[in-house]
Amino acid sequence: MNDFITCTGMVLRSRPAGENDRLITLLAGTEGKMNVFVRGARKPSSRFAASSESFAFGEFRLSHGQSSYYLNEASISNYFEEFRSDIELASYASYFAEIADYYCVEGDDATPMLGLLYASFLALGNPNFSHRLVRCIFVLRSIVINGEFPGLPVGRAFNEAVVTAVDRIVNSDLRHLYTFALREAAEDELYGLTTDYEKRFMDRHFKSLEVLKALG
Repeated sequence: MNDFITCTGMVLRSRPAGENDRLITLLAGTEGKMNVFVRGARKPSSRFAASSESFAFGEFRLSHGQSSYYLNEASISNYFEEFRSDIELASYASYFAEIADYYCVEGDDATPMLGLLYASFLALGNPNFSHRLVRCIFVLRSIVINGEFPGLPVGRAFNEAVVTAVDRIVNSDLRHLYTFALREAAEDELYGLTTDYEKRFMDRHFKSLEVLKALG
């Protein structure tokens, strides 16, 4: 008899599995990262066609077979469809999803990362918020969640606004994480710090990062 679980989660990535199915990587809160088979999702008439696409966020009901999870029901509250028609937004979202995939593992509570990912996607969709600043906040907070953030480099002088921004990124409640902006010079400085820490703490080739670099 199958065991069922219901969880809130987001599809980090989706790829074909066989002729008609999909295999999704789901970031699912307390259950952590999960690989889930979605039967028939590649058929045009499938009720799971949209809910098995990358970035779909909502409630998922899964059954646990002998060695795999299978999707039985999905109630999606946000598809982030605007990302699909904008290559820059899609590239940022894919990069964030790749980082979440990199840091999270099955069975470990991923609730902080899931909350950060969702809040960051909402910020990306806000036309009044700098995409580059969203990247800085997401990357640095991800390093914090993973317990690796070393603080500001010793012996370097930073703009006071950057010092304040880093303190907020490290310590603020998620609800207040995306409630500030920076002037261009300060954002440039924060971006430089972020890219330094990306290289230092994320030892992986991210395909979406290459696209972002190409976009300038």
